[in-house]
Amino acid sequence: MENENMVSEKKINVEGSEKIKRKKAEKDHEDKKRLISRIVNIVLWIVLFAWMALVFVDFLHVKNEEEPQFCMWNKKTTQYSDGKVTECTGLGYKVINYSRKEFNAIEFGPFWITDRTAKTK
Repeated sequence: MENENMVSEKKINVEGSEKIKRKKAEKDHEDKKRLISRIVNIVLWIVLFAWMALVFVDFLHVKNEEEPQFCMWNKKTTQYSDGKVTECTGLGYKVINYSRKEFNAIEFGPFWITDRTAKTK
C-alpha cells in the first residue's frame, strides 16, 4: 500500500513538474513575442519620423521657393514655347516647378498631382 502511494506521489510530482516546465516555456515564448513586437514597433516609428522629416524639409524648401533636397525620382522637364515645367517625385509627394511666363511657381503636393499648365500647350 505504501509502495502504491509512493508511486502515485511520484506521478503527481512528475506531472506537476511537467506543467511547470510547460508554463515556463509558454511564458518564455510570450516574452520573445513581446520583445519582437516592441522592436518592430520601435523600428516602424523611427521609419515614420524619418519619412516625416524628409517630407517636412522638402516642404520648407518649396515654401521658400527653393529646389527640394530629397525629391529624386522621375525628374522630368517639359519644354513649352514660353518656358518649362520641371517635375520630380519624392517619397509620397511630388514637386512641380513652373517657370513659364503665364505661371511661375513651385507646387508641393501628393504624388498624383499633375502639371496644371499642360492643357495650355
